[in-house]
Amino acid sequence: MKAQISLEFITFVGILLFITALASFIAFNNISDMYQNSIDRDARSVAKLVATEINIATEAGTGYSHKFSLPHLLYGEKNYSLNTTNQDLYIFWPSKSYFLPILAYNVTGQPQHGLNTIKNINGAIIFE
Repeated sequence: MKAQISLEFITFVGILLFITALASFIAFNNISDMYQNSIDRDARSVAKLVATEINIATEAGTGYSHKFSLPHLLYGEKNYSLNTTNQDLYIFWPSKSYFLPILAYNVTGQPQHGLNTIKNINGAIIFE
């Protein structure tokens, strides 16, 4: 009788450990996905901000000047870079990238982390 109770107890503990391990694995995967989604969302937000600034400068015409700030890191911990080419704005971060179309044909300089000044000088969009 005691042996049967011990065997049932060990089986019960084994099943509980398996369920706990499975739940932990599922929770870790969900947390990892949420973290990655937060970084992606932050990257897209930065790209949209810069694209909007470029489009406003293009539409406003010659003489436009505006200062804006970009975060140093995505989601507080991931490096990124921005690049403009052929009416597209690209944002790159570890193992991913995203692009948005922009209105400007002629962009000089690249937006940087921190404070940026964007100008429209004779139709050319310039980052300082």
